[in-house]
Amino acid sequence: MNMPDKIVIIHGFLSTPRHHWFRWLKEQLEKQGTQVILPSMPSPRAPCPDRWLSHLKACVPAPSRRTWFIAHSLGCITLMRYLASLGEGVSVGGAMLVAGFAEPVAGFPELDRFTLEQIDYGRLKKSVGRLVALRSLNDEVVPPDLTQTLSRSLSAELYSFPAAGHFREQDGFIQFPALLDMLNDYRYVTE
Repeated sequence: MNMPDKIVIIHGFLSTPRHHWFRWLKEQLEKQGTQVILPSMPSPRAPCPDRWLSHLKACVPAPSRRTWFIAHSLGCITLMRYLASLGEGVSVGGAMLVAGFAEPVAGFPELDRFTLEQIDYGRLKKSVGRLVALRSLNDEVVPPDLTQTLSRSLSAELYSFPAAGHFREQDGFIQFPALLDMLNDYRYVTE
């Protein structure tokens, strides 16, 4: 069984690679022999869309069909902008969007700049082998309807968790075995 060349995990607003389930997932994947990139996105307390996109491009300059992405919350919209910016003929294995959104989130006006620029969903879908969205039905940060709308725009498979909050440490997510299992199932099927 061939392993993907790399998996990229992108954190969100007010977060770092040390928070939530990110480090745990990285360690689990590395135990499987997978290269993992877990970038520290710039200024997570005062994020700038262009700086986040530039940083992601610098961290992953040459993705391939053997590259998978996992993003959380604000990391999702950054990832979508990145994927939509890939050149013709460049494609990746897949993307898993946890509590993603592509429109303004009530109570977080500082993030509106991330949603101003329309995402070219058609181009994005052409560059990604498999798109999966995960939402929690009791998410009080990103309303679950926003993730559902995003999954429809992307024609992504949508998985709903009944009580996962925003998939953060304070919601009990220092590990995320269900995500690891899904990722392993998907990436081996698409090889």
